[in-house]
Amino acid sequence: MSLLGCRLQALSSLCLSVLLMASLVASVTTESLLPTPSPEISRWSLVRARVMDLVEPLVTRTRDRWQWFWGPGAVQGFVQTYYEDHLKDLGPRTQAWLQSSRDQLLNKTRSLCPQLLCRDWTQG
Repeated sequence: MSLLGCRLQALSSLCLSVLLMASLVASVTTESLLPTPSPEISRWSLVRARVMDLVEPLVTRTRDRWQWFWGPGAVQGFVQTYYEDHLKDLGPRTQAWLQSSRDQLLNKTRSLCPQLLCRDWTQG
């Protein structure tokens, strides 16, 4: 069971990382990737221009592929599924947990209490 929990935690961390990377790539505009004009052309500016030529199509393709995710339907579907799977019966589950915790605490307290002090006086 612990191994399954670790796998689920790793999967959720991986999904969060992918979402963060996708949002980062989607927020980068192609204008921000263009090199700033400089008065002199150096080797570094040529390297930078070449890297931008390689990266710009990648950013554009990634943004186009992930465009469906940023629509309201995808997020709404995710929230609806999460609510139905995890939050729908949260109130009754919380009440049941509180009741069982209270009962366990009372039973433990009674078992630790000496019979003379904790005896039920209503039974005589």
